[in-house]
Amino acid sequence: MRGTRRGPDLQAVWWKADVQEETIVSAIQSQALPARMGSRVPWYVYLGAILLLGWGSLLLAAFLSMEEFGPHFWKAMVPVALEIAIGLGLILRRRWAWFLGVATSVVFIADGVRRIVFVRGEYVVLDAVIHYLVPAIVILVCLLPLNARRAFLGKRRADVI
Repeated sequence: MRGTRRGPDLQAVWWKADVQEETIVSAIQSQALPARMGSRVPWYVYLGAILLLGWGSLLLAAFLSMEEFGPHFWKAMVPVALEIAIGLGLILRRRWAWFLGVATSVVFIADGVRRIVFVRGEYVVLDAVIHYLVPAIVILVCLLPLNARRAFLGKRRADVI
């Protein structure tokens, strides 16, 4: 009769076994799920990425149609390649795209202001605003709000910046 005893001790053992089994199963399931970078990416980050991709593609098509692949072409393709890379990285939710976007924006703003202040020529201000300042502002407006930083950098490091 000893094996058929159903007292509170035996019920506690069965309950503990059930809890441990559920804990083990949930631990295995959580390891199987892909790790997310952070919270959800805001819609305006995707909008900015699409704008960067569209603008970069338009400039790339325009420069390729000129069929002149001299030094001017390669010098103009560096910002275009950066814009396309940042746009693709943001759509794919890559952390490097956030860092590259912020760093590129700072360089674009510095170069745009340098061109406006020091370079003389026709349409220099318009060229600096369209090719450097507007993309930099689009990138910064998309990437610097707290929700966007938290989505790419996580909760701990988002408030450090």
